[in-house]
Amino acid sequence: MRINHYFDLSEDMALKLIDLQQQAYQVEAALINYSKLPPLVETTKDLLVDSLKWYVATNGHDVMGAVAIDMKAGYWELNKVIVSPNFFRKGIGRRLIQEVKERAQAPIFVTTASHNLPAVNLYKSEGFQPFKNERTIEGLVLETFIYKKS
Repeated sequence: MRINHYFDLSEDMALKLIDLQQQAYQVEAALINYSKLPPLVETTKDLLVDSLKWYVATNGHDVMGAVAIDMKAGYWELNKVIVSPNFFRKGIGRRLIQEVKERAQAPIFVTTASHNLPAVNLYKSEGFQPFKNERTIEGLVLETFIYKKS
């Protein structure tokens, strides 16, 4: 597995990431019983104009997973953590998160649905601590975690 870093996405990579998002977030939507996840309606154009930094895991030509980071003043936000369903439970998400942790120059926040137990367990096992919980208007409970280098 190779992890590449992108500040600016090519159209080809944006197309691959949109396909990856569709696959992965459809699984998450079914898992948490919530079909209105924002990444499911994003377009290639949306990714091309975002100012996110991407870490993308590949094995030759296949995109196995990706993490999108929003680098804010004083902290980083894991905006997306995406793994292809073809590579679930193979350590791809963990390796991407570890890559971000190694490079982080500020605390890292990540938010997920509290019912997304695979994600919640992954973040906790990688040293993320609960930070806050909130309920959306639709009733979805979101859990935010923080990681600080020691």
